[in-house]
Amino acid sequence: MKNFLRRSKLNFVIMAIVYIVFGLMFIIRPDTTNRLIVTILGILITLVGISKILSHMRAETYQRFESFSLGTGIIILLIGLYFLIKPETIVSILGAILGFFLFFHGAINFQHAFNLKGMDYEKWWASAIFGIIAIFFGFYGVLNPTAITPAFSIVIGLGMIISGITDIFMVYKISSYFK
Repeated sequence: MKNFLRRSKLNFVIMAIVYIVFGLMFIIRPDTTNRLIVTILGILITLVGISKILSHMRAETYQRFESFSLGTGIIILLIGLYFLIKPETIVSILGAILGFFLFFHGAINFQHAFNLKGMDYEKWWASAIFGIIAIFFGFYGVLNPTAITPAFSIVIGLGMIISGITDIFMVYKISSYFK
């Protein structure tokens, strides 16, 4: 159980740091960061498609009849290539995608605030406020997906930084409760 808690704590801290780093990137270089994310996603999706196609080709004949790896591999490959060929189209909906993740993350932070309240932490409400702020920024992104202007990227960046800092704070508080 201790190993599970230690690994969970480490995963939360790593994800919080990733949120903070991407938040800073969105603030410092919003256009570059948007294109970078789409390019990285395009490369990863393309590699998954190629992997599925190769998996199909290497499979035994009877396995080929049981799977749809060739068809799904081609579709995934084409989606990845679209990300790489038409990144501006994907960037236009990136706000909704990032907004959804930020909205979800804020909801989880809001839940953790009430966990802190259950542990009799007096300032649980501060974590709840940061969760609500992240939910607000995320909801804005979902409602305005084409607003992925540099100003919106800065707003998403601020939301990600707040969310990351809140995560680190909550991990610290929850860890100290179990010690």
